[in-house]
Amino acid sequence: MIVDFDDSCWPHVDADWQRSLIELLMIVKRSEAHAVLASPGGLLPWCDSHLPLFADYFRVRLASAQPRTNAIKILVHPNGAPQPAGNPPWTLTAEAAASVLSRPLRVVLENDESDRLFLTSTIPSFFVWCKRGWIESVMGGGSAMTPKIASAATDTLARWRTFFIFDSDRLHPSELAVGWTPPRGDGCQGYVFETSCASMPRDRWHRLERRAIENYLPPSILHAIEANLSAALFSPDVGSMAHFYNMKQGLQGDGVSPSEPSQAVRATRNQGFWTSLPQTAVSTLEPGFGRKVSDEFANVPAHYPWPHSVIAEINALTDALQDAM
Repeated sequence: MIVDFDDSCWPHVDADWQRSLIELLMIVKRSEAHAVLASPGGLLPWCDSHLPLFADYFRVRLASAQPRTNAIKILVHPNGAPQPAGNPPWTLTAEAAASVLSRPLRVVLENDESDRLFLTSTIPSFFVWCKRGWIESVMGGGSAMTPKIASAATDTLARWRTFFIFDSDRLHPSELAVGWTPPRGDGCQGYVFETSCASMPRDRWHRLERRAIENYLPPSILHAIEANLSAALFSPDVGSMAHFYNMKQGLQGDGVSPSEPSQAVRATRNQGFWTSLPQTAVSTLEPGFGRKVSDEFANVPAHYPWPHSVIAEINALTDALQDAM
């Protein structure tokens, strides 16, 4: 966030105000996640009088401030509001600003453990952000994420201090098109989450471009688990449809092969792609890599050379998270 101190903050002599200003500045110092804007001629002399041990620190902090264009901006003012209202920017008292800044960005994941592994593998800074308390990752609990989205959307602060990340759950690239809806007789949890997030700011949620986090696992990691299955999945015949493969349960998990009448609608969502492959490939792709395949993110090497499509998506997600922090 961007914390901008109005010039009227410094000559204000009320003891309670000065105490709240000190508390706010200490929160800003402890966090170091937020950009600080202020007139040096106001903040620095005030620090010399009230926080002499930190005057040099804030001198450097002001000089090095690089506020993010899309970050939330808070103007600190003696006559500011006692709590945020409406959409930012917000003009708040020092006490209210301190309350907002002391609250980490709440990142809601479908599965806290496996999704954290995925994010730590693809976003090297994610672990550091969590360790420093800038981010608090919590489990959305699958279908339980929908009420969490609804709750955040109706709370002024939570609306801007919560970030949702979820699988697309799409079975074919055409299902990513704007306006797509799941066919009658089959559900798509990612679609439900995305629809629910229409009530949230657009830059406070991210739907994965691939079916699930497991579809981002590197081929080399999967080859070590099941070489034949990995070779079939990443063959030229499959190509980018590997991004929409059922990594845990394979073709049998979607009722494609062997054919499962109870999943007849789901089996059609790949538009006949999988069954158009040679029968040997279909048979090899039937079982999947198992329910715990996401654990393999722990084995992804640091600085792994992700493909350009993943880099582009993760860079956009990283920027959105940094803006939200």
